[in-house]
Amino acid sequence: MVAKYQKQITIANQFSGLSVKDYLKQIFLPKHLRGNLRQERGLRVNGQQVSTAHVLKTGDQLTLTFQEDVFLDQQGPYPVNIDISLVVVYENEDLLVVNKPAGMKMHPHSPTETDTLLNYVNGYFQKNPQKSAGQPARAFMVHRLDRATSGLVIVAKNPIVVPILNRLIKEKIIKRTYLARVAGRFDQKAGLFDQKIGNHPNDDRLRWFNSAGQNAVTHYQVLEEDSERDESLVRLELETGRMHQLRVHLAGNGHPINGDDFYQGKTGKRLALHSTALSLILPFTGEQVLLEEREGLI
Repeated sequence: MVAKYQKQITIANQFSGLSVKDYLKQIFLPKHLRGNLRQERGLRVNGQQVSTAHVLKTGDQLTLTFQEDVFLDQQGPYPVNIDISLVVVYENEDLLVVNKPAGMKMHPHSPTETDTLLNYVNGYFQKNPQKSAGQPARAFMVHRLDRATSGLVIVAKNPIVVPILNRLIKEKIIKRTYLARVAGRFDQKAGLFDQKIGNHPNDDRLRWFNSAGQNAVTHYQVLEEDSERDESLVRLELETGRMHQLRVHLAGNGHPINGDDFYQGKTGKRLALHSTALSLILPFTGEQVLLEEREGLI
């Protein structure tokens, strides 16, 4: 028997008066999943089967039911590792936010790798059994942090919520903020870097400025300056999310991050880059949660 994922949602006041179809669009449920719900009659309101034209009211209980095989690109499952206890900063039925240590990879690249964040999140679920969308919670990657970067990262618990979170990040509705200690002092205490980023001309592992590359925008604000050490503490916000974007924008503008061996940063124990804050919009309800975690930045 094919497993079912079933998500139950209490309709908030802000969505009252919307049809089911418009509600599903507004929460960024992908078109192919909306079509599946319609074709497989996977929509119920207060226990009664409905069409996508049904108009929702505050407090209605909307139930979405999916067969597992509709999630063709489903990740994992990733092997369980209980050796490390992660710091969980926020958690609900659909997702958790953890404080990733520097030096930890996000996900395994082979079945033999078991020392990545997603392995440890599955270990957390083994120690704290729970269900998400009607099935045992599992770790699903949403966005990435470089191995050398520490800080807040979102992990989904079911495959329904993954594309919704991805879209919320893409549309800049979920905002990510970083802290970095970098070389030098800035002429302007706030501004942006917007050089396009593409492949490095001499090293396939790296990225660099490239007029034919992808658009990339990083906003910065100087928080502290240390004239004796000739370095600054900066707050960074991503408008786009290119590989190594923060590292390349800072290094290419004369302010490599301390400890960045790839981009000529000052020698240090680790890369001094930390995902410090998330303005998180919760899928299905639209509720805003502000999270901040500074511990871990050197």
